[in-house]
Amino acid sequence: MNAAAAAQEPAVRDIRFGLIGCSAIAPRALLEPIRHVAGARVTALANRTVAKAGDLADRFGVSVVYRHAKDLLSDPEIDAVYIALSNDLHAEWIGKALQAHKHVLVEKPLCLNPAELAPLEAAVGQSSAHLLEGVMVQHHPWQRELRNIVDSGRYGRLRSIATSLCIPAKDGHAENYRSRPEQGGGCFWDLGVYWLQFLQAVIGLEQVEFRSQSDFDGPNGCDWTFRAQARYLEGLEASALFSFERPYRCAHVLTFDSAVVTLQDCFRANLGFYKITLKTEITKDTMADSKIKTVFEPMNYYVNQLDAFCNIIRGVAEPIPFHEAAERVRLLAAIHEAARSGTTIYAV
Repeated sequence: MNAAAAAQEPAVRDIRFGLIGCSAIAPRALLEPIRHVAGARVTALANRTVAKAGDLADRFGVSVVYRHAKDLLSDPEIDAVYIALSNDLHAEWIGKALQAHKHVLVEKPLCLNPAELAPLEAAVGQSSAHLLEGVMVQHHPWQRELRNIVDSGRYGRLRSIATSLCIPAKDGHAENYRSRPEQGGGCFWDLGVYWLQFLQAVIGLEQVEFRSQSDFDGPNGCDWTFRAQARYLEGLEASALFSFERPYRCAHVLTFDSAVVTLQDCFRANLGFYKITLKTEITKDTMADSKIKTVFEPMNYYVNQLDAFCNIIRGVAEPIPFHEAAERVRLLAAIHEAARSGTTIYAV
């Protein structure tokens, strides 16, 4: 395109974000990574503790602070919102934001009660705005690579998956919703969404039997360690361990007929720009190289997420279907309850 033609092209306006809730995740998930996203910026914050919002605004150069989220939603200078409230408030504020025709990026989980899904889906259908659940890992190419490995059959049949998502609770989560069951506290509501999204992306969630167990012996009866197992009709088993009290480990291990593929430290890229490595160990002598590494360039999960969301808003990327997040919420609720009741859950 020549200079004259370029001058006539309309400028692409920045996507202007408002932050609802100034929880601890807000700097890492929005305020810091948005600096690396072209054509996007945060222009307002809303938090009931104005001093806390003011401190964040000063740190990150945000010009407008609201005491009430409803005032932020009424601001015509806001295009999209990031909802960083406790889990129990997600559905309410998603609905209000969509009604105000603001695009919504909400911290996972989408909501706590499956009964809230139908109203949310209706709100999406009635709004001109997009909704995205913030499952940060789903925008990294390691998911596509693992799916390709499974689908290709290069290592034979996938036999089992073992997932560990153990992140010791800082200060016992004493001052936040993670230690309050009525607000969606406990490790499974916090971490289980990553397991279910991983299974959706790599092998699907059809024809699965789920079992789960927890002693619910964390603060206020929350699950501080939680075990789940998915057994597929064809015999594949996917087990998972979640914990706020065990030593740190975040990994997926996939065992095939002739190889073991490990995604080690799979949460590392939520802390900044880091490499993610897939390690493959060939377990049968019929294949040449016994150890293979696939190293992805340094990426930041939250930068990837914001890039993807902005591209959806601009219409240059396809929205992630609502039913994927809805499926996860239904299963999260059912699997969590099954650990209390000792029942088995079936997904068809």
